[in-house]
Amino acid sequence: VKIVPCPPGALSKPTAGGYALKDALGWEDATYKYVQKILHSICLIHLEVTRPYHEQTTNALTNYCVTALKEFPTLANYEDHWPARDFAKMYLKNINAQWKANQNYI
Repeated sequence: VKIVPCPPGALSKPTAGGYALKDALGWEDATYKYVQKILHSICLIHLEVTRPYHEQTTNALTNYCVTALKEFPTLANYEDHWPARDFAKMYLKNINAQWKANQNYI
């Protein structure tokens, strides 16, 4: 099995030399949305959603990736499980942005 390397550049910055996760994966829309939904639920179990990805503990990230691999063994075909990590990065970024936006209304 050939290991799929992580695309070059920054996640979610396709116009600045990076990549869009959905495009980089090339999965069917239904598959992408299904994996996204399950990985988001795994984030809620293992990660501190009030903190960005880079502030998560090593233990939390390891537990997240182990659970993601159990749910989707094909993630082992991707270097350092980058799709799982990228889904988590985007989810945490979006959740934090929503939370901060809601704070402006309190």
